[in-house]
Amino acid sequence: MLSEELEIGRVVVAKAGRDKGKAFIVIGRLDSDHVLIANGVGRTVEKPKKKKIKHLEKRPEIAQAIGEKLISGKKVFDAELRKSLRSLGYEK
Repeated sequence: MLSEELEIGRVVVAKAGRDKGKAFIVIGRLDSDHVLIANGVGRTVEKPKKKKIKHLEKRPEIAQAIGEKLISGKKVFDAELRKSLRSLGYEK
């Protein structure tokens, strides 16, 4: 149910762990319970965080350009993640 809604490029906020309250972008799916998230600051594209879906709060915003690049297999840079989150109002 919830796992179907967390597509690549979706903006999420961590509800648990040391990243609690921080915004991230889903950059990969591992299975029905886990996704990979990154924000380009503490969690980079090269070292994303594996997170349980139940520990994430789904937001209505989608970083469309980031999602399309990831799905097509193109390289995404940390600066692009930061810029997308900033433009959606999540990072200073």
